[in-house]
Amino acid sequence: MEAMKKVYFLIQEWNHPASRYRVLQYLPYLKESYIESRVALFPDSFWQWMKLFSELKEYHTVFVQKKRLWRWQLWYLKRKRVRIIYDFDDAVMFKSPVDGGVRSFKRQRTFARMVRYSDQVIAGNQYLELQALPYNKNITIIPTAIDTRRYTAIDYCRNKKNVTIGWIGSKSSLPFLKELTTAFDQLAAQDNSLELKIICNDFFDCRKMPVVKKMWALEDENADLQEIDIGLAPLPNHEWTKGKCATKLLQYLAAGIPVVCSPVGVHNEIIREGVNGFFAASPQDWIEKIGLLAKDKALRERIGREGKKTVESSYSLQANIPKFIDIIFFEKARESGENL
Repeated sequence: MEAMKKVYFLIQEWNHPASRYRVLQYLPYLKESYIESRVALFPDSFWQWMKLFSELKEYHTVFVQKKRLWRWQLWYLKRKRVRIIYDFDDAVMFKSPVDGGVRSFKRQRTFARMVRYSDQVIAGNQYLELQALPYNKNITIIPTAIDTRRYTAIDYCRNKKNVTIGWIGSKSSLPFLKELTTAFDQLAAQDNSLELKIICNDFFDCRKMPVVKKMWALEDENADLQEIDIGLAPLPNHEWTKGKCATKLLQYLAAGIPVVCSPVGVHNEIIREGVNGFFAASPQDWIEKIGLLAKDKALRERIGREGKKTVESSYSLQANIPKFIDIIFFEKARESGENL
């Protein structure tokens, strides 16, 4: 029997999307590949870090999800010859446009240090890989993967009074949707069968477009998506948003929902215009593309089915399990862009 590898995962929160999609959903598959795992939240005090370091004596690898460690923490791990895998699915080296969107030298510095000290880096998309390449050559792209078995394809033959355009996401991304309120009101003036469904922990109202407000809950995600006829994924064209890994877009696709999205970042890798979705770069684009799908049920079905094929072939959990396991199990000689 092969020797069992032991990996210690550090995550931010148990319910954080990055924790769920980038770590927790993979855990049941590790033991089959002789990988023993333990998961813990990042320590929040010096003494908790000391306790963690003591526990790490039994582990071959530490898997750091997204957070950048301090120099002394990295130095200790290297001194103890603990292999470091760093996984990130956001442009952590930049500030969000919601927070002002200016460059942060501190973020850049701590990101560069984290990547340099890591033995292996996992980036969520090509844009993020490019940000890490100057500091480390051992980079593998693993997209944010969707467990397609958790999502039921929508019923295209259902009889609904309204056509529901929908958005699912967190409060931090809601401003990107809110910027489209004028477009929504124009659509409502043209077609009174349209309604907007927001699945979030915060909401806004439109002047003319009816808004259905649904508080997000993990156990309700699949059922909530079943009511959506057209999925929306707006993003501003910004250094930070280019690093997003399109979780909401992939959720729509997994449920067979036709999508309209901004041509930003990884959206450009996933969507083929008019085949498995539509792009919208201006308010008029959003009005045109949503209106096109709203009035054509057959088009919605064709686009939705193609989108589901896309996520199943390249962005599903099942398609990415082998890559995840290989990174943990097989070590490569470290190729660093800079000396530590």
